[in-house]
Amino acid sequence: MERKYIFNFLILVMILFLFTGCTGIESETENASIEDKTISEIEYLEDEIFTIVNKYTKNEYMSAEFSGDEEDTETYTIDWSKVSEDCQQIAKVLDTVMLDFGEAKVPNEELVAFRTEINNLIVASSNEDEHTMLKSASNLYGLLPEYYGRFSENKNEKEVMSLKSLVLQSYTSAFFSEWEDAKSAAALAETKYKEMSDNLEYMKEHSYNLNKVYILVEEYKNAVDLEQVDLAKVKYINFIEKF
Repeated sequence: MERKYIFNFLILVMILFLFTGCTGIESETENASIEDKTISEIEYLEDEIFTIVNKYTKNEYMSAEFSGDEEDTETYTIDWSKVSEDCQQIAKVLDTVMLDFGEAKVPNEELVAFRTEINNLIVASSNEDEHTMLKSASNLYGLLPEYYGRFSENKNEKEVMSLKSLVLQSYTSAFFSEWEDAKSAAALAETKYKEMSDNLEYMKEHSYNLNKVYILVEEYKNAVDLEQVDLAKVKYINFIEKF
């Protein structure tokens, strides 16, 4: 009889262990799932933001218009419907991103700031407001490195995003000849990269292109220091596309 009680007790212990173990695994899987989703969404937003800014910089939103007179003069203007269409790609995922960020415990005040920047971007593109549109794109991207760092253990990627954010911030100021702000952000970008190159973990992962990235940063900063808008555009594109 005593053996029967011992046997039943052992069975009960095993059942409790199994249930406890399963609960822990499900919890870890759920946490990993929401982290993976938010990282994917951050990467999607990163791509969309740079798509908009880079296409705008390279005049890919320009369309030809004809005067209709005898000489039929051709002029080029920004096709804001195309700009708005690309900005709407971000708006389409807004609700999903907000839900996932909320589930990932992003504070409400940060969620409000995030939604505000996306709304500013959408409204600016609809109003054909070049200044607000580019500034909102830069501000929106500036929020992403911190979010990425919360959901990913890849700290090097967060640093890369932070560097890109400083260059983008500088560039959107240089685009409108706001040179003091552009120079300040460019100097911070230079400092940031020097800090990254002193990081052994970063060096181990990115040593193959260390000199290339340094040159890209310095060339962009020099263009800003010279207060040359067209040159800054070229060096910005080189940095973003080659880094």
